[in-house]
Amino acid sequence: MTNSRVSSPVQLTRTVPFTSLPKTSALQADYAYAPERLDRFFEHRWDGVDSLERIAPGIAARAVNRESVADVLAAQNRMFGSSERTFEHIELLRHRDAVAVVTGQQAGLFGGPLFTIYKALTAIELAARLRERGTPAVPVFWIASEDHDFEEVNHTTVATRGAGLATVRVEPCAYEPDRPVGQVTLCAEIGQWVDELFEKLPRTIYSNQLRADLLSCYSPGAGFAEGFARLMARLFAPFGVILLDPLRPEMKALAAPTYARAIERTPEIAEALVHRSEELVAAGYHAQVFTSPDMVPLLVLEEGRRRAMIRRDGRFELKSHDATYSADELLEFAESDPERLSPNVTLRPVVQDTLLPTVGYVGGPAEVAYFAQIHPVYAILDRPMPVIVPRASATIVDRDSRKTLERYGLSLEELVGDRETRMRHIVERSLEGPTAALFDETESNLARDLDRLRTALEASDPTLSSSLDGSRRKMFYQVNKLRNRFIRAAAGRDETLRRRLEMAEAFLHPHDVLQERVLNVFTYLVLTGYGIVEDLADVLDPECRDHQVIDLGGIAGDVMIRA
Repeated sequence: MTNSRVSSPVQLTRTVPFTSLPKTSALQADYAYAPERLDRFFEHRWDGVDSLERIAPGIAARAVNRESVADVLAAQNRMFGSSERTFEHIELLRHRDAVAVVTGQQAGLFGGPLFTIYKALTAIELAARLRERGTPAVPVFWIASEDHDFEEVNHTTVATRGAGLATVRVEPCAYEPDRPVGQVTLCAEIGQWVDELFEKLPRTIYSNQLRADLLSCYSPGAGFAEGFARLMARLFAPFGVILLDPLRPEMKALAAPTYARAIERTPEIAEALVHRSEELVAAGYHAQVFTSPDMVPLLVLEEGRRRAMIRRDGRFELKSHDATYSADELLEFAESDPERLSPNVTLRPVVQDTLLPTVGYVGGPAEVAYFAQIHPVYAILDRPMPVIVPRASATIVDRDSRKTLERYGLSLEELVGDRETRMRHIVERSLEGPTAALFDETESNLARDLDRLRTALEASDPTLSSSLDGSRRKMFYQVNKLRNRFIRAAAGRDETLRRRLEMAEAFLHPHDVLQERVLNVFTYLVLTGYGIVEDLADVLDPECRDHQVIDLGGIAGDVMIRA
């Protein structure tokens, strides 16, 4: 691993309230800025590392099978090639006063979107801050290898200057629908897909090493989730993050008692989830996960496929209606063959927090929302709910995108906002300002003259003034329609503008969503080397409630290798 970089230092330049960004839910906004409104839906209020420190003694005192879990984690992390720092943290976890800051994500191809990186860094930094205060704390990354939606994780997207967005998609070996991702095997062709990734990226002084490292992580015959774990171990080697794969038989055996309790309490869990979902909707929020009175918090693996169940007439029935089980049969699975069972989203966090002394869970907006739903499940299964920590959220601004924003007087909020409004501002500021200004002047004059006309009509014939309202709306509609046509025509005439904006959107707002939800970290690794991970760790604030804007700095010309 090399940390040599020729770019200027990465810097946190500003923060943007989530309420200024599109697609922010009411629950996400209130959790960040008015958490008191949500207190009844969570066990603890997130108010920075102080909230973790307050509950750490109580969490540490709860019985968890520390030695057995640590043994399994040590074996897993040896297989993943984790750093010595990771094994130091595993040994620390054996101590009865130690706690864990946990996060997790699906095993996205080549690391998945950037927010996976931000989740890990948030957990890493919060654990470090707890240790600085005297609380033994370790960061843990839970790999969601039991998830069976392979279409969500079998591709990744990078952005490249001049080419825009490029997506690499892999095909599995003998994959069957509904099979856990952790059971998917990498084909011999995986090397071709690694090559395809680097063909889409610019060639730099880091390319050869990065390609070799990625090939060593994603090798033919290895598991899909294993490849992800090996890459995460490499990216976060300096920080000692502990990787956990819940699909491994040894971890399944440790989770079995929680499976059994969930089977026994299924009716109570379903009723509580339905009631909580209704409460959230009544309070003006949304229910992230669908719930029903007949839901079952566990799935069963039949012929390798992960199958959902419903509870009907006291029995547990596959939703496909081709098999049923009694509670005793499922309890037998939990005792003798726990690999046949898998928790769904309403139970997985409780399983996690039964295995680990979790003081805080770092999650994205959707996860925060479903924790609000599943709070009652913790009480039913007699487990303490951790503090739910919103992950750090950020947009990395590269040198060329920064220049585009500056050239056209755009803020990040404008770039990710309404396209018509953005183009209007650009035209007004940079292209044909005098003509664009005439539209405002025309609307102002029209409004003034129509107001004068209304006054005259009301004095002469009040019945005519009501007709004026409809005519007024039509006039302003036509003026605005003409304004939009002018804006599109003016922007279309400027090829440089079009090209620059397309590139800025590809890097900063790909597919009309936040960068962190689309772009893979290799977009930036190829320009900076592994050092960017440590740079991001230095500048990202895990306690910040806003979206953070990170300036990548300038990239020196000798980073690029000319063909």
